[in-house]
Amino acid sequence: MNHFSNNIIKWFELNQRDLPWRHTNIPYLIWISEVMLQQTQAVTVIPYYERFIKALPTVYDLAKVEDDRLYKLWEGLGYYSRAKNLKETALTLVEKYQGTIPNTYEDLIKLKGIGDYTASAILSIAYQKPSVAVDGNVLRVMSRYLGIKEDISLLETKNYIKHHLSGLINQPTRSFTEGLIEIGATICSKTKPNCLICPIKDNCFAYNNNLTGLIPYRSKAKDKKEMIMQTFILKDLKGRTLLKRQTETLLNGLYLYPQVNSENLNYAIDALDSLGIQVLNLNKTKSYKHVFTHLVWHMDVHFGICEVNNDEYVLVEEKDLPLYPMASAHKKIKK
Repeated sequence: MNHFSNNIIKWFELNQRDLPWRHTNIPYLIWISEVMLQQTQAVTVIPYYERFIKALPTVYDLAKVEDDRLYKLWEGLGYYSRAKNLKETALTLVEKYQGTIPNTYEDLIKLKGIGDYTASAILSIAYQKPSVAVDGNVLRVMSRYLGIKEDISLLETKNYIKHHLSGLINQPTRSFTEGLIEIGATICSKTKPNCLICPIKDNCFAYNNNLTGLIPYRSKAKDKKEMIMQTFILKDLKGRTLLKRQTETLLNGLYLYPQVNSENLNYAIDALDSLGIQVLNLNKTKSYKHVFTHLVWHMDVHFGICEVNNDEYVLVEEKDLPLYPMASAHKKIKK
């Protein structure tokens, strides 16, 4: 075993965090955890993962779950297309693979929502195959270790690191893969890496040349698009709350209160009226801000009474509201 792999594996087996998905080799559970961990920190994922697998312990349960229940289980995790893709892939697995997760890269990469990293992670963690999984943590660790000064957001940089690691990965591949990710998550942080306790510091270019503050290099992110929203918390005369299920990509499958992209309240009220939502009165306004990955909503939130003549909207009894999966942007609004 090479020195690099040996140090990572030994360190991981002594220092790994106790995370629930590390107590299983079941490919289905590894797949769920890896999808949840995309763009989300492990400590945030833990309660969602435990709740999800309790409710949907097998691929068959996931394939037949109702969409509203699925999105309710996912509520708060963000990036809701992940949940949609999970169900679509579960249906494919049941129909084409007898409910099993494929154990080849060629089959995995064809599945909805499974890209290069997730396919490689499933192979190395669940099936102990020598497949290199490169996520943001690995990019950061290896760019510092190798002294890569090119932009880590470029595909060429990722491919170079993956090619380099393919000659270093060793058994047990699970400990190697998770160990490299764990170093990035717990030691080799973005701003203040704790280099003195890193198991691979001796041959790390950035550490030995005092360049951890400059490596990795990433080109400046584009500014987030900012939108002003007139958002309405409306009840009908029976006290039911008005919601609409979203169908666009960003929040597909979740429910929102009615809202209009406009700085002008009167324009927004007229826009609702054209949709068959007559605002009878508004009694107070609050302001909220919600930041998405590439987008910011500035919401002027208005509370009031309405009459509705549009079957694309639903009227929900107060006691039933917790059953509806709400987008975090609107769930944060206090009534």
